[in-house]
Amino acid sequence: MPRGGPTAAPQVLRVHHDATFGPEAYRLDVSTAEVVLTAGGPAGERYGRTTLDALGADVPLGTIVDAPRFPWRGVMLDVARHFMPVEFLLRLVDLLAAHKLNVLQLHLTDDQGWRLPVERYPRLASGEHYALDDLRRVVEHAAGQGVTVVPEIGLPGHVQAALAAYPELGNDPDRPLEVWRSWGISPHTLNLEESTLDFFRHVLDELVEVFPAEHVHLGGDECLPDEWATTPRARERIAELGLAGPHEARAWFSARMAAHVRSLGRTPVYWYEKADGPPGAVAMTWLDEDSGAAAAFAGHDVVLTPHLRTYLDYPTRLEPGPFAPDRVLPLENVYTFDPPTPHGAPGRVLGVQAQLWTEYLPTPADVERRAFPRLCAFAEVAWGTAGDYPDFLARLRAHLARLGLNTEWKEPPWQPGRA
Repeated sequence: MPRGGPTAAPQVLRVHHDATFGPEAYRLDVSTAEVVLTAGGPAGERYGRTTLDALGADVPLGTIVDAPRFPWRGVMLDVARHFMPVEFLLRLVDLLAAHKLNVLQLHLTDDQGWRLPVERYPRLASGEHYALDDLRRVVEHAAGQGVTVVPEIGLPGHVQAALAAYPELGNDPDRPLEVWRSWGISPHTLNLEESTLDFFRHVLDELVEVFPAEHVHLGGDECLPDEWATTPRARERIAELGLAGPHEARAWFSARMAAHVRSLGRTPVYWYEKADGPPGAVAMTWLDEDSGAAAAFAGHDVVLTPHLRTYLDYPTRLEPGPFAPDRVLPLENVYTFDPPTPHGAPGRVLGVQAQLWTEYLPTPADVERRAFPRLCAFAEVAWGTAGDYPDFLARLRAHLARLGLNTEWKEPPWQPGRA
């Protein structure tokens, strides 16, 4: 978000590319006669123009040198719990680009819905879902805005919608299931048969034809081992595989899927809960702020997603409803998040990502109300410019008005030391 200073309104913009700059870096040299934008590449030029657009007539005289702290600056939108129309996805892409965020992760499948058509398995998308051409439209629009769309197919838990369509994927194929109507963690998981692995290999084969992103997210979180522990065939299969018990089945399944993603020339991503993730996969560390360093020292590249800093579906203050008393995320706590970057770890911290889970956000308007203005704060954290919180608040109202966002938002009283 722009900061003030002595300004001019030059009429001439000249653009240069300089390979010595990083690909997302840029410099603005502003005089009363012209603005010279020097960028490391198309992304840097885009961000330089974004800054000029945000400043409008208030471009400060002098030089602005700017580059992001992290290459991954993402937002995850859950479209499985509640379907979000394509027009909203396109709007969200535009809002991400306006804040120099560059990844939109789409949580496409869960217990409550499967939103991706799969030609080989048409029953998967028997409920509300996207047309493939609509998804391609989102991907193309995002690419034009410098945003990469990363798809997520959750495995081997959070799969009740898939089991409702294809019961043979489950541990009790003779027991029909419905798409889940509740929230939480379903006890139902995929079985461990080779045919089930093949089923999802085919799903991933079709997925990458729609999403050209380098990364494919495989979920992997909140997978209960109860069915594997109590089903005779699952116990037999665990013995055949030489696993120590049901507690190792999730990691085994995720590793097989990650290997297939790598065979397709892509990089797997997963939700990190403990040190048993697929080798070579990017870890999204959501449980706490310490997991990022643990995953990096275990050799994973990391995207930091600690829920008490990045889950924008949490309320901003304690209120009646479904959230536990500790699941509150004030604006200041987003802005004062200082992502750790452990030194000496074999894995890298690629960046940070904000999450918009939609169990309790059924409409685009609900999502937007929860996202803003906290996403403005998160964007400054991701870019690396978050600093003085009162200054951020002073700039916020004009920024929201410029983008047509939450202009009714009331600035909270600021008190130091609440984060």
